[in-house]
Amino acid sequence: MSEKEYIHTVTINKKRCIGCTRCLRVCPTKALRIRNGKAIILQDRCIDCGECIRVCPQKAIYSKIDDLDIINNYKHKLLVYSSVLIGQFKKYKNFKKILNLMSYLGFDEIVGVDIGALIISDVIRSFLKHNRDKTYITTNCPAVVRLIQVKYPSLIDNMLPFKNMMDVAGEYLKKEYMKKNQVKEKNIGLFYLSPCPSKAQAVYQPEGEVKRIFDGVFSMEEVYNNLRYIMEKKDIHLDKDIELENVTESSLKWSTLGDVDSQFKDFTSLRIDGIDNVIEFLEEIEEGDFKEIDLVDMYSCQNGCVGGVFTNENPFVCEHRIRHIASSFPDSVDEIPPICEGDYCSLSKPLKPRPVEPIDKNMSNAVKKMKEIEEVFKKLPKLNCSICGSPTCYNLAEDIVLNEDVSIYDCPVVLRRNLRNMAKDLFEMAGRIDPIEEKKDKE
Repeated sequence: MSEKEYIHTVTINKKRCIGCTRCLRVCPTKALRIRNGKAIILQDRCIDCGECIRVCPQKAIYSKIDDLDIINNYKHKLLVYSSVLIGQFKKYKNFKKILNLMSYLGFDEIVGVDIGALIISDVIRSFLKHNRDKTYITTNCPAVVRLIQVKYPSLIDNMLPFKNMMDVAGEYLKKEYMKKNQVKEKNIGLFYLSPCPSKAQAVYQPEGEVKRIFDGVFSMEEVYNNLRYIMEKKDIHLDKDIELENVTESSLKWSTLGDVDSQFKDFTSLRIDGIDNVIEFLEEIEEGDFKEIDLVDMYSCQNGCVGGVFTNENPFVCEHRIRHIASSFPDSVDEIPPICEGDYCSLSKPLKPRPVEPIDKNMSNAVKKMKEIEEVFKKLPKLNCSICGSPTCYNLAEDIVLNEDVSIYDCPVVLRRNLRNMAKDLFEMAGRIDPIEEKKDKE
């Protein structure tokens, strides 16, 4: 597959879409349009953040990912779950027993993303000790990584050159399982339980990697519903705890809540959550601000991963539960798993910009079209109401120049203004006396 071909999980059901424009207004990269009364996605701009899924009142926008049935294609089934899962249940104090129910879904072994947080944190600390020349950004949120690639390519060098914690957890689980059970990699199916569409998309097309790490990805909502069914309908008692090794309070809080400060106490670090806050902060970093900050952990979802689109529970309630659970774990472990032997934690290749489609490949034509866009923009009302089907007036000007199917009269303000002028002209024309008719009247 070409690097220019982008895989997306966010999909639109045209039958359900009514063209209400709510998705247009929240998209951070202006990747949505309404055409012929239905929403469409501009593939080169979409970062799969899922904000459109969150606000769609018709449930017309959804994420297309794998069904649980695909695990049956593999002899050995391994799962890395987002640790947000443990805060989804009201009986969260029994989370070890709830996690043990994963065996009823068919998984042979599971680990939480927090093991990846524990492993990668030491690598990041070592890197930051020798690189304090700029503010570094984690790669934990794929939506933020793609946002930087699309809108802020000048900040790509600020991204840490390491895998995100879910990929590190996946590498760890597969390596340990193969070593412990003496099985071949081809017989193993490695899956991820995702709280959001951006991490699902990162499974299908991981940035900075030569090949996929996971064989499939499931929605947390689907697995949550399956576990609830097992507990309630099948009357299975929660009588056995799962053994959780190498889990610390700080790694659990970092992997779920983005509590980066507790994980990197020796450095100046921040968590930024919510896509609007992320954009504002990135713009300020681009301008050269915040040089005193060593590390920023950014999440497109409000409250971090507990606010993911695939989660069921209120993010504030979920956060409270996870903090309570995390307090039951030790602050450190005796020995961190040596997964990073062989450079497992580093990205396989450098991150690169993902530029949107150019206005024109020919430079002179591109300059000409830019001037046309500016001229069209001057005629528009600058209200950014989205009624035309484009997110902003400037986006409409771009669409008019670059798309034959879009007209300036798609703007209701311009259309009304022109209709008013036409009506005025017609009224004036109707009031004029035809000299021929006037002569006939006199005769």
